[in-house]
Amino acid sequence: MALEKDITNEREAYRTRNPGEFPDVIHATFVKEWDLKYGENPSQAAAIYNLASLGPHNTKIISGLTDVRSVRTDSKGKGGLSLTNTMDICRAMDVLKFFRDKQVVVIMKHNIVSGFAKINYHNISDNLRTQTDLFRLARHADLLSNFGGTTAFSTPLTMQTAEAMYELREQNPFFVDVVAAPEYEEGVIGYLERQSKTLRIGQFSHLDKLPRFRGGDTYGLLSIKEMPSGRFGIQDLFLTSIMRADDFVLKPYVVKDGERHQIQKVLTPNGLDDLLTAWYLNLSGARSNGVVFVKDGVSVAMGSGKVARVKAVVDAIISGMQNAMDREGISYDKLKGIEGYEQLKDNPFQGAVCSSDAFFPFPDSLEFIARVGTCAVVQPYGSEKDILSIDAANKHGIAMPATLERCFGHW
Repeated sequence: MALEKDITNEREAYRTRNPGEFPDVIHATFVKEWDLKYGENPSQAAAIYNLASLGPHNTKIISGLTDVRSVRTDSKGKGGLSLTNTMDICRAMDVLKFFRDKQVVVIMKHNIVSGFAKINYHNISDNLRTQTDLFRLARHADLLSNFGGTTAFSTPLTMQTAEAMYELREQNPFFVDVVAAPEYEEGVIGYLERQSKTLRIGQFSHLDKLPRFRGGDTYGLLSIKEMPSGRFGIQDLFLTSIMRADDFVLKPYVVKDGERHQIQKVLTPNGLDDLLTAWYLNLSGARSNGVVFVKDGVSVAMGSGKVARVKAVVDAIISGMQNAMDREGISYDKLKGIEGYEQLKDNPFQGAVCSSDAFFPFPDSLEFIARVGTCAVVQPYGSEKDILSIDAANKHGIAMPATLERCFGHW
């Protein structure tokens, strides 16, 4: 673990060219796996293809290993997995890959994480949480947004959890539109089919083969970004250098005019584990500008796809507070932000942590984060105003480790 590091010149990473060595022509082969009912909208015909080869690389290996498919047996479920369903399942897998050896539940809406829960191994009592407990925690993290979502599990779906998917049927409009897991316990698929004629049921495998960390095998894959002008941006896959909480720089500092401005507070192991969780959710489940709040292994709120970082923070805070008021049955006006949150018995942000996919250009975000009780933030740093953010964090007693890598994601 790097306790201290001088990050005064970290902004230079954003000013340095990194063109790579891409060829003038890249030949790719796509092989159709199945036809779709339609694409993102009914007016768009669509099909799912795997990337069989890219240049000299046999990239079909990864799609063969992960083996995403529908396992509904009665030909119902709205005609099978749609394009959006498949995108949600694959994005959920990209989240789950960081927790593949743990009990984890993630709920996706439109390719964004809307609910997440995992066992927090730093909390002894938390080790008693079952898959069903985690499903309920993820569901109620944002019950409104999780309506009609895609729920994915890192471990085989149990009958107890399958039954919990329908326990609110007479009380709330909540429903699961798509479920996906590496396996299903005996009798679970039949039970799900009897409960819903429209539920899509997906299966996947080998989360351990999905590229995660720098230096790992990418199977020749590249990131391909479609643009409306008939162009594609080709870039390396984003692989994080943060393999564990030990990889954070806990007390980064900036030197200006001979004065050192350094983060003072250091988190407990439990807090660092939450920061690591938030960082992984940030890079795989939130569009930029994106921030993620986590507490005790459960998502509190996300601000995703905002055009200003401070708006992502404010949006997440409003969403998280309103979700908490929903859970406690407190009436409020959705157009009045967090008004009424003082009535909460449990402020979800008190003791929570936050991840930001890029640096804070101004300290305003830190001020809002501190006002609701968040105790730590992890971010890349590299702003010309890092000193102001460091000073704001210290003023409010906030820990703020550095990743020294940005994880912008636009999809």
